[in-house]
Amino acid sequence: MGRTEGWAEAGGVVGMILVCALLTWFAMLAADRIVDLLGRTGADVVGRISGVLLAGLAIQFIFDGLAAAPFLGR
Repeated sequence: MGRTEGWAEAGGVVGMILVCALLTWFAMLAADRIVDLLGRTGADVVGRISGVLLAGLAIQFIFDGLAAAPFLGR
């Protein structure tokens, strides 16, 4: 939202947030069926891959924060 220029772009950002929230809600409603489809092993694999991706994002956020820190001169 900080980079939007006008109400149309801001509305697009809010709209995409709503789409993501709805997709997440539908996935949670269908979670039992998804686990049945994937099987226990498939669900574990998806969980582990998601964990690795989340850890990578966390590390990137740390590096971005350190790069923007005023006390670390470039």
